[in-house]
Amino acid sequence: MLNTSSGGPGSRAGLLVLANLEKRLAGRDPDDADIPAPVRTSVRLMLGGALVTALAGLFTVIVTLANPPLTSNGKQPTASQLSGDIIQVVLLTVVYCALWLLMARMSRSGRNWARIVASLLFAISTYSLYSAINSLRSGQFFDAVDIVSFILAIGEWVCGLGAIAMLWRAESSEYFKARMAK
Repeated sequence: MLNTSSGGPGSRAGLLVLANLEKRLAGRDPDDADIPAPVRTSVRLMLGGALVTALAGLFTVIVTLANPPLTSNGKQPTASQLSGDIIQVVLLTVVYCALWLLMARMSRSGRNWARIVASLLFAISTYSLYSAINSLRSGQFFDAVDIVSFILAIGEWVCGLGAIAMLWRAESSEYFKARMAK
């Protein structure tokens, strides 16, 4: 899967754990020679995107519990409102992570529709990030929570950009065409 220059036993064990995790999440051998390198790289970027999404969701839950947002009437939320907010964040995080993992697995399997759906999801993500950047013009005050959330959103977008760029390379297109012919 990944090569390391340190070569110590600890680093090999860590790479073995990562390879096993990648195999479980994306399916098959991570270094399968039948799959072109750009597709393998794309799958790894998608797995990274799922990880960043999970971290962003966890961060949002922690922030929401530590400093609950005020309701529309300016009061502290009730316990049921706060629970609803947390459940919504957890469910959305699970759905987004599942989409990352599904696109990774299906792209690795050579499903051309997955490449198209991943591209559409990336376009939606790009628009969402653009909207977030555009809202920065309002002149509002930003705190550390806003900055960390923004950095995580950029991290997700970068993973998506890299994954899409790899999925549409010539070697990847040949792989998808060959898989559609079977």
